[in-house]
Amino acid sequence: MDIQVKAEERTIAILGVDGENFVVSGVYKGTARKPSSYIVTRSSDRSVTVRDLSTFPSHQQVRELMS
Repeated sequence: MDIQVKAEERTIAILGVDGENFVVSGVYKGTARKPSSYIVTRSSDRSVTVRDLSTFPSHQQVRELMS
């Protein structure tokens, strides 16, 4: 029997970094209270997305990821 656990994405924070806003979402599996991974998206255009981060990103990490 193959049981699939549904993942849910929820916005955790909006970070202001160097004059731009970035949405940080958590990916929650099943009834977990802690996200299994994090997603960072640029608010202005939603075109730049970084997925599967293992820890909540710092401001410096956002700068490096989005440059």
